Amino acid sequence: MDVVLRPINDRFFHEQVLPFFARAMGDASGALEALASQLGDAQAFTLCQRLAMSALPGGVGSLDSDGWMDLVDRLVFQPWQEAPGGWEVAGAHGGYADEWDEALNLALMVEDPAYPYWDTRAARAVRDSFRLRPPGEQGLASLLAGQWDPFPEFPPDRVFITQGRGEYAVRERFAFADWAWRPARTVAHWQVNLPRKLERLLTREQERMKLPTLPERDEVLGYWSGRVAQPPPLSVLFSGLGPNAATWIRELGALTLHLRTAAQTKQGLAALVTRGTTVRL
Repeated sequence: MDVVLRPINDRFFHEQVLPFFARAMGDASGALEALASQLGDAQAFTLCQRLAMSALPGGVGSLDSDGWMDLVDRLVFQPWQEAPGGWEVAGAHGGYADEWDEALNLALMVEDPAYPYWDTRAARAVRDSFRLRPPGEQGLASLLAGQWDPFPEFPPDRVFITQGRGEYAVRERFAFADWAWRPARTVAHWQVNLPRKLERLLTREQERMKLPTLPERDEVLGYWSGRVAQPPPLSVLFSGLGPNAATWIRELGALTLHLRTAAQTKQGLAALVTRGTTVRL
């Protein structure tokens, strides 16, 4: 299983996608017709029309599943922009993809100061529990695990699923699914706090290895923050990581680059757990 992160147009998601999903739970035909009137994108417009014409009264369960998945994939994971003829896809953009368990491991290393990543068995137990019901206070790790914040006005696991995970507790205002998103303001907040969390991680490593200093500390932080193009060769391996330390540093750099790019362009982030290496649902 892989996880994919993509930047999303914050305004399009707030004004079009979220209201569309909320209405589609009970009135799929009406939701499709309303959305189509706002679109200048020929492919999405055609999908809306075809789904509306074949829909039975009721919610998304009345729709052709393949056509619905195609539409959701385009709405959530493509770069949208507003144009004179309506909202349209702006073209391809880069994203982040990694093996789900490894990406969650990286995110927890950054977000949770108590995460025992040096202990293989204990760390796996934390990740397995995290996936079963992801808590909401672990930033990027919570997003990768599918927790929703803010709480949605629809059950996200009814929009689509890939692994069958999901919960929608209205009283608790808690929801998670195989996909989730965060608004641009949250992504910007993460980026502001990221340097402090990365420094905390390296300080913990220094203390664990009982070293007076980490020889490549500044170079590693520079790489993670985008000030240095390549990670440095390591004279001291990070504790518990052994020969994988250099790979871990590079992979965390790829993840922080994606977060930094989304924040700089004032975009939100959407995450999806997939069965393979593609976004196709």
